Amino acid sequence: MGSLEHEEKLDGIMEYYKNIREALAGLSDIITINFNEKDFYHAAAVDNLKALHDNVVEVLKASYTPREIRMRLRELEFDEQEAEKVFPL
Repeated sequence: MGSLEHEEKLDGIMEYYKNIREALAGLSDIITINFNEKDFYHAAAVDNLKALHDNVVEVLKASYTPREIRMRLRELEFDEQEAEKVFPL
């Protein structure tokens, strides 16, 4: 696989990761709205969402070099910080 094809594939996979991350954040918001933070179900749900996120990252690491993944994750975090400046939560 050529370098350009590799980059395009990684771009596509990172887009899927971004969508998964947004879905997990949405589920976290729903859980926070519906359960008191001291509730067992809230803690269990948040723990499961974190475990799911960690496993998605591990799958990414198995497919690409850690450096590629770190760089892409930093780009996503930077984009989110910039978006929060324009659309604060």
